[in-house]
Amino acid sequence: MPDEYKIEDVLAGEISPGVQGWLIITVRPGNVRYQHAIPQVAFEWRAAEYGLTDPAEILDVILHEPYQEADVPTLPPSVKARSLKAPAAAKAQDRHGPTLHQATSTTAARDAHRSRIAAVKTERVRVTDPDGLLPHVYGNHGMNPDRVRAKREAVDVHRWNRLYGGLPVSVTNDLEVPRA
Repeated sequence: MPDEYKIEDVLAGEISPGVQGWLIITVRPGNVRYQHAIPQVAFEWRAAEYGLTDPAEILDVILHEPYQEADVPTLPPSVKARSLKAPAAAKAQDRHGPTLHQATSTTAARDAHRSRIAAVKTERVRVTDPDGLLPHVYGNHGMNPDRVRAKREAVDVHRWNRLYGGLPVSVTNDLEVPRA
């Protein structure tokens, strides 16, 4: 049974110099208080990364992400191991599917991430809102479709580069149209 973390309060405004967002205060078992800082831009990034459109779902994802199972980081190949011709260690397959940067599509990344968050909520931690404070947060998310689109393009380019080692076409920053 997952631990229940109850939201006690939400503070809205400047959460650090020049950064707007929310501080969400939860009470954990044992009456331990925890502060979760969520910058406003986090909504746009989750929308861009996973193709999410519902601000309530985005906030739910953000609140449960810190409690995911910790993956063992993938390290670069060892020079020593290469010189000894040791067999490469096989990376365990994630039971939920590919991570954001391993997925070949936003749909695959979104499905796997939703599966991870559902597992967190059933196996580890469930963040609850007994006083109904979260609608203030996701009702004032401040997402801008143009900024989300720009972030989505950055995510797609980064994913492509990680998967395939470069873009299939050269990209220039020259926005000038050639003249006839």
